[in-house]
Amino acid sequence: MATKRTVRITIDTSRLLIVLRGTSARSWCEQCAAEVDMVPVESAAELVQVDAQTFQHLLAREEFHRSKPHGQVRICLNSLLKSIQRKSLEGGFDSSSGIPAVED
Repeated sequence: MATKRTVRITIDTSRLLIVLRGTSARSWCEQCAAEVDMVPVESAAELVQVDAQTFQHLLAREEFHRSKPHGQVRICLNSLLKSIQRKSLEGGFDSSSGIPAVED
């Protein structure tokens, strides 16, 4: 009688994100109730690998924390990364672009 063997392969992945200090600024996020890194909309769009116009659509649908110091909208990096991680775990990524899928 032959024995049946099962092989389990586990793949761990990780990401490294480097945000240049010139684009981020430490400031108070009301929603996080903490001092966090805030990035301009353009930098946030680069982080999720979309153009600024597409990111504006994501802003309308996602719960990103925002502040508007000195007239410029800045996005809380913590909330941006949590949103990306949540979408990744839910399998909500658009396979063609690698960004979180936007559901209507």
